[in-house]
Amino acid sequence: MRVRSDSWCLPLLLVAAACSSEGPIGSTPSLTVTGSAGAPPALFSNASFVTSGDPSAVRMGMYALWISSNGDCSAPTLVQDYGDAGEVKDLVQNPVLFSAEAAAATYECVIIRMSDVVGFESASSFGTCEANVAYEQDIYREGQTDWKDADLNPIIGTGTDSVPSNDHVALVMTTDTTAAIARGFSSNQVIALASPLVVPGQSTFYWNGQGSVTSEPGYPCGLQPGAPAFE
Repeated sequence: MRVRSDSWCLPLLLVAAACSSEGPIGSTPSLTVTGSAGAPPALFSNASFVTSGDPSAVRMGMYALWISSNGDCSAPTLVQDYGDAGEVKDLVQNPVLFSAEAAAATYECVIIRMSDVVGFESASSFGTCEANVAYEQDIYREGQTDWKDADLNPIIGTGTDSVPSNDHVALVMTTDTTAAIARGFSSNQVIALASPLVVPGQSTFYWNGQGSVTSEPGYPCGLQPGAPAFE
């Protein structure tokens, strides 16, 4: 039985990100984050989800990136901002998600402002899924109000499965999920960060998309959450 999108606790991809401020011309960015739809070095299990096929594309609109030295994500610093228009990144293409100047430090929390409408394509045809056909899925929808933005203002969900609506949601990754939730973020938007983000440095955001495209009679082709990791 296909896991419906309303059962998601997290947007699947935790995918791409943002960029507007750049360092001095000719300088090397102190922070670079790439994306991958493959599995991280230590494979995360995806066995609790009904899966049927692999994606050939996973696209999300990205808007802004904050980092914080605090595990509860307080006092976040805006590192990059795409503005209201945002930019779309395809995680399958292993894109550069972030490339910017950031103060040298160890950061316990990363916050990404992104679209809640996920675009994807299946690598093969099966059930209700057709290969290389563009699908969309709304992961934070009408009736959902528990997520907060970087400043802890409520985010009101809009849209449905049949009529997706682009809400700008915040994904919170931290080494101290308990502190972030206690501070006011929803447990449904918080992900454990295995280790802090160190600047200067380079990191990869993994989303193991293997077998994440799903099909169930009576429902459109769907995409289930992968197994996110940030290393």
